[in-house]
Amino acid sequence: MKVKYIVFFIIFTMSSSTSFANMKMTSEQNDRAIELYKETRCLVCQSQTIYDSNSELATDLKLFIQEEIISGKSDDEIKTQLINNYGEWILMTPALSKANYILWFGPVIFLVFGIILMYKYIIRKNN
Repeated sequence: MKVKYIVFFIIFTMSSSTSFANMKMTSEQNDRAIELYKETRCLVCQSQTIYDSNSELATDLKLFIQEEIISGKSDDEIKTQLINNYGEWILMTPALSKANYILWFGPVIFLVFGIILMYKYIIRKNN
């Protein structure tokens, strides 16, 4: 019984690896794909890009990106499709929008607030 699963696993991994080999990409398209891999978060690993991940979902996303590049879509169109399917969280760098202002400016605000508090504390301590 275990032999069946092992054989199935071997056949499955061989078939999935050949699907990547069958896709004809130019070196420019391959470079675009790699850049998109590095900008896309792995939904399984969460702290890694799909470029760094070996999970099944990352492999599926890589294949999706390759197919979209081969079909002639731009990087922005591919990112928009990924955001529509998985949400903005899939991008490693969130877009600068009203919904994300706290992500971009929150650390600076807290730093300034902390400096002001430290300054006031030091002045009171010296008086």
